[in-house]
Amino acid sequence: MRKRSAIAVAVLMPCVAYLVVVFFTERVFFDTRVPPGRENRAALAIRDNVTPFQKWGSKISTVGYLRRYYDQSWYFTQSNSDGQRQAFVDRLNKALEAYPQVDLIVLAHTNKVLHWVTYLPAERRAHLHLVYNTGCHNLPQAPEWLRLGAKAYVGHPGKSASSVFYFYFLRRWVRGETLRPAVDESNRLMRLRFGQAQPFSLGHLNAAKLMYESEAVCNGDSGLRVEDCAL
Repeated sequence: MRKRSAIAVAVLMPCVAYLVVVFFTERVFFDTRVPPGRENRAALAIRDNVTPFQKWGSKISTVGYLRRYYDQSWYFTQSNSDGQRQAFVDRLNKALEAYPQVDLIVLAHTNKVLHWVTYLPAERRAHLHLVYNTGCHNLPQAPEWLRLGAKAYVGHPGKSASSVFYFYFLRRWVRGETLRPAVDESNRLMRLRFGQAQPFSLGHLNAAKLMYESEAVCNGDSGLRVEDCAL
């Protein structure tokens, strides 16, 4: 009897652990195939000067995906408000010259990375593919990013909890989901998590208000996919 109970517990525990992970975070993606055209795409990400824990969290949530799903990728971490600017711009310039498709991930509070890119040659900026910006109140940058050459821009309207959206969004985007459905599903899951967290916040979290400030908006080509260069 004890042996059967032990076997039952051993079988059930992984299932329970999986359900707990899914409830609090996200389902496991078992299909990790790299979409076609990897050799034609590169990506850059930059993290602003935040706490060491935030820097660590952003890096481990990003670097693995970029290394697997892009031919080349670079990750920059700032130590002050203008740190890594020249290194970032130089590397972006070279990536845009070498690759027909370059994705840009800006993991920063309200920022001016847009202005850094303005000075790059127009023919190279035309290789910008997706620009995703976590910065609070940076959604209005969309027309300028599109004018500079980006095919699509995703940003947040207010004082956002963009890190929650980003957790769901990046893993969908790199696996080849179309941009609009990936944004919509990530917004849906973010709304769900805010709602789950509100009862435990002792009145400090207003899920509806936070969602209003945080909901990501897609501008430009909503049909974009990470594998566009292979199509």
